[in-house]
Amino acid sequence: MFRGAGRMPVEEVPDPVAGPRDVVLDVRACGVCGSDLHSFRSGAHARDGQIMGHEFAGAVLDVGREVEGIAVGDRLTSLPIQPCGRCRRCLGGAPHLCEVWTTRSIAFGLPGAFAERLRIPDAVLGGNVHRLPDNAEFTDGALIEPTAVAAHAVRQAQARPGEPAVVLGLGTIGLQVAQILLAAGAAPVIGVDLSPLRREIGARLGITTVDGAGGTDALRAALHHHLGEREVPLVVEASGAAPLVATAVELVRPRGTIVLVALYHRLTEFDAMAAVQREITLRGSANVTSEDFRDAISLLAQGRVRMQPLITHRLPLEEVEQAFRTQADAEASVKVMVTQD
Repeated sequence: MFRGAGRMPVEEVPDPVAGPRDVVLDVRACGVCGSDLHSFRSGAHARDGQIMGHEFAGAVLDVGREVEGIAVGDRLTSLPIQPCGRCRRCLGGAPHLCEVWTTRSIAFGLPGAFAERLRIPDAVLGGNVHRLPDNAEFTDGALIEPTAVAAHAVRQAQARPGEPAVVLGLGTIGLQVAQILLAAGAAPVIGVDLSPLRREIGARLGITTVDGAGGTDALRAALHHHLGEREVPLVVEASGAAPLVATAVELVRPRGTIVLVALYHRLTEFDAMAAVQREITLRGSANVTSEDFRDAISLLAQGRVRMQPLITHRLPLEEVEQAFRTQADAEASVKVMVTQD
């Protein structure tokens, strides 16, 4: 239970109950997300008493009488977003950008998955609720949501097979973006990060990794070493470090594309004239859709995206505060999982 910046004690709360269209999960794994971490550190975007946790998987404990195709014992994950279906964005075909989703979604208004049990409202199999592949662990399932975020970003990028790409930031989202780009045929995919651990994991996943400590000139030199040129057609900024937006503008070639998929907590500056004169396309990528979830699950089932190498720590629910503190150390962690075995 979030009780203010840096405080998340474990408390007893009533068990959730499935309404006619709901399911209740026995939560087996929930990942600590960067957005969770920002709220935990600063107290922003989280009310007192909120149960966080939106990257999760578990086994069904109870099924509402109107729910179809789901049975007790099924292994599921779910989109956390619960769009209203009535605002202009929902009616316009972009429910993942719903104007009020942050007030009515799992871990955003509704109780989240850092808990033994979780109610998923209005459960629709193949819509907001998805079965795990038979070969998947629950911790794999808890990584479906961030992998779907990455799939959404790659969809925005419209990468072309055989062309190189740069991913700035090799946290969970960046590593999954890079893996999905590789699966889509991009080559090579160059991942940039300051952390030796994250670069090492990236290399194991087939990513060409570069230390970002040298700044833009060093990155251009690294691109020339690997590609014979100093610009690429696609840059995905996944670090959330505001100055790297300007770096992305400098690294992308004329008529290239930049996709911003990170969360930014302060303003950034970049050379707008360079973007104009080189006709750069700059795109944001937010949240996930059911199609992104289906893509992420398919990639996992086919072995084209791997989850387990990203998991650096597993802690029990009783140690959830420590899980957040561990996730805060970018040098020593990638994905921290809160598990209940």
